[in-house]
Formats: sequence, C-alpha cells, structure tokens
Amino acid sequence: MKLTIEQVITHADSRLLVPPPDTHAVLRALTWDSRRVIPGSLFVGIVGEQANGNSYIVEAIEAGAALVIASEDPSPAALDAAASHGVALLQARDNDVMSALQKLARAWRSELGSTVVGITGSSGKTTTKDLIAGVVSARFNTHATLGNRNSELGLAETILNATELHELIVCEMGMQAQGEIAMLCQAAQPHIGVVTNVGVAHCELLGSRENIARAKAELLESLPDTTGIAILPGDDPYTPSLRAFAQLDERGLSIISYGLGEQNDIRATHIEYDDLGHPSFDIWTPDGSCYPVRLQLQGEHNVLNALAAVAVGLRVGVPIASIIEAVATVKPAALRQEMLRTAQGELILNDTYNANPDSMRAALSLLKRLATSGKRVAVLGDMYELGPEEARYHRQIGEYAFVNGVDELVTVGSLGAEIAAGALAVGMPAERVHRCSDVAEALEALSTLRQPGEVSQEPEQDVPLRQTQDSPSPHESSSPEDSWAYSSVILVKASRGMQLERIARGLVAEAENPA
Repeated sequence: MKLTIEQVITHADSRLLVPPPDTHAVLRALTWDSRRVIPGSLFVGIVGEQANGNSYIVEAIEAGAALVIASEDPSPAALDAAASHGVALLQARDNDVMSALQKLARAWRSELGSTVVGITGSSGKTTTKDLIAGVVSARFNTHATLGNRNSELGLAETILNATELHELIVCEMGMQAQGEIAMLCQAAQPHIGVVTNVGVAHCELLGSRENIARAKAELLESLPDTTGIAILPGDDPYTPSLRAFAQLDERGLSIISYGLGEQNDIRATHIEYDDLGHPSFDIWTPDGSCYPVRLQLQGEHNVLNALAAVAVGLRVGVPIASIIEAVATVKPAALRQEMLRTAQGELILNDTYNANPDSMRAALSLLKRLATSGKRVAVLGDMYELGPEEARYHRQIGEYAFVNGVDELVTVGSLGAEIAAGALAVGMPAERVHRCSDVAEALEALSTLRQPGEVSQEPEQDVPLRQTQDSPSPHESSSPEDSWAYSSVILVKASRGMQLERIARGLVAEAENPA
C-alpha cells in the first residue's frame, strides 16, 4: 500500500475532522485491529460482533497509525489524540466505512498495473486461491487474499495492501446476496475469473441454486470483453447457466473448462488415493500432453481445485514443470482436513472450518478412503444458510454417510438431528446413530465408541487401502507413513458457528492425557 494521506482524503468520501501536518505522507498498511497497527498504518474503526474498533482509536494512534477513519462520532479523547500526535482523523460519510474502503480500493487498484485473478464458488474458494497463488508465484511477484478474507472488508484489504511491485493479485470473493460480487469486482477489476462450483450454500439468502449461479456469474460479467478469461468447472451442471448469464460467448471471452470429463480443456484421469486420501493423477493439457502429480491435499474435490490452478498457470505463462511442482506442495489451511494423530493410534480428521452439502459429501468420501483397522466415525453438525430446504439437505447427508460406510454417526445440533434421521431412514442401525445437543454431549458419546490402541502396520484384509478411478498409471510411491492403518478414524465437520473444532481438540487431549 502506497496511498498518500492526501489520496485517502480525496477518495474516501469522508469528512476531515483533524487535518494532518503532512498530506503527502505515504501510508504503509491497512488494519482494523489496533493490536496490529504498525507506524504509518491506516486504521479503520469498524463495529464488529465482539468489539467496536472506534473504541480503540486512541490505542491505534499511540501505536503509530498515521490516519484514522472512524465509523461513528469519535470521542473527545480520540480527537485530542489525533491532534496531539499529528494524525489525520476522518469520519466516513453516513458512517459507512465499508463504502469508504471500497472507494479507496478502487482508486488504488487504478494505480496498479497488476493482473487480477478473481475466485468465487460455493465451496473450495480458499484452497483454490492457495493453489493458484502457489502456481503463479513460480513466475510472478504475487499478492493474495489472506486466509479466507473474502468479504467486502477482506477484498479492500487485499487490494490496498498490494504494491506496484505485485505483478499478479489473487482475490477470493465470497457473497451472501445478489450484487455483492459485482461490488467487489468494481474494486478488484479482475482480468481472470475462476468459478469452483455452484452448490446450495446460501440458499437461505438467495432462494435457489439458479440464483446462486446468477450471483456467481457477476464475477464473469465483470471481466473485460474480448480479453477476459473465464475458467469454469466443466462438469458442473450449472456451468451453461454461468456462460449464459454472463454472455461469455457473445462478448468474446476466452473460456477454459476443467474437470474429469473428456470434454474439458484441463482434465484429470487415473486418480488413485493413498491410505490418507492424498490423490495421485494424470493432468491432461489442451495440447494433449500428460503430467503425473501427487497432492498433499486430500480428496477428489482438491483434484478439481488443482486443475483450476493449472488452468490459470498455463494461461498466464507459467511453465508446466513449475505448475506441477507448485500444486504438489500446497498444504491444507488450518481447520481444513487437518490430520490429528493421537497417542493411542487414532486419526482425527478436523474439517471444521465450514460446511455445506458439497463439502460434507467430499469429506465423507475422504473418510471412506482412509485406512483403518477399526471404525470410521463421522461427527457431523449443523450446516447454516441452506434456506427452506435445510432439513432435506441434512437428511441427504445422513443417507450419504451410511451409504459411504460410516460405522458410527454422531450428530450435533438441531439440524444435525436431521442428519441422524436421514441415516436411520436408509437403514443405519439405531444403536450406531447418536444424537447430541452440544459439544460436551458429543464428547461423552464418543468416549464409548473409540477404540484406542497401537497403530497397525497390518490392517484387516477387508479394509480397502486404495480407491482407484480408471486404470492405474505410474505415480510417485507413497511414503511408509501413508500405509499405516489407524485404530479408528474420526471425521469432525460442521459450519463454523458450531465450533466443533472443540471436539477434535478434545479428542486429542483426552487420548494423550487419559484419566
């Protein structure tokens, strides 16, 4: 970030309350956390769920903030601190600090010569963003969204913290309503748009999957005519809708499809999985070339995410050898398919960052592939924002869990109970279904299900150690660790608000510190 104080005053559409001694001073970074202020920062006072940033303006000034934008009337102490420290203090028009940040981001974006890649989708956005950033970093000075900060605030942070040295910016874009992605794109001005999928997340807010597709298409609509590049999931049934909503063919955009079907420009074949669910597969490129790769990520959904990254890398000119190396080294982010091994020989799959029906199915499919000499246990909780059909979506997950070989099902929450109902409806024995109302009750139920013991090198013969698609092809061999079979494997997954990571951590702590 190299905006001057004068530029912020000009573009932020805010009222100047305390003028600075030097309007030409250059700001170094954007933050809304007073604990992360560095000298020369732009500090923004945001009213959050747990704290009001406007209450920490004095602390931000004392920590070295050079400019503050308040989202409510600043206190006399804040005004005095700004004046005594020579800090510019603004108040956002109508206290709409988000609008001010968007205008600043748009102004700064116009100063940058970077190529911007925008990523959206119902699931897989953050992992795909990490994969793309890893791929393009092999050739370009790259800046990317931090973590999963894909909201209006996070997008502004990503753009404003970029510099003229960044050749490529990778922006993750989330949404909860029509028009939100279009607004983000006004600031980001993407050249390349990537869609991971069109699922049912946010159905509560958007009403239908078609409306979700329409909202995702806003990213594609923002791409420049004739020169824009759309990278789309070729196997997704709503991809034709994306193309139609954004009029991609009529506008002359380049369209690259990725997936498992033969119709895709970038595709994967011969998918194999090791005992921990890491896929090895062949990547086919548009020129007919084939390249083997093994991921450190897990599950088939990450095969698709990797293909999207390959498509971006090829389109911006990253050598294929560098692309393959990059996708093979990306690791899961925190709380996303995090593997926790206990001292008693269990494997806990902590996938508690978030959940929707698509990511639930992907996690259950991965659970089925994990080698164990004992039980496969699924601890599943509520999925949020699914709309009027939320009960039906949860019951479908229960059905999917039983059909995919879950031995014990533990559900948490009122919607989690619908998962249990779905499993029972398709024949899962009642004694293997455990309905719980909260984390403590779930941990108590799990204490009776676990089978602690030593890690086995010789799993039972009927435990499938490898799932394959198509015929096998030569790939890098698995490490010895990948061939272990755990005494049990336990998946923990729900929407973030359920905080089921407490179950995953509790299981590990209980195993390592037995009563």
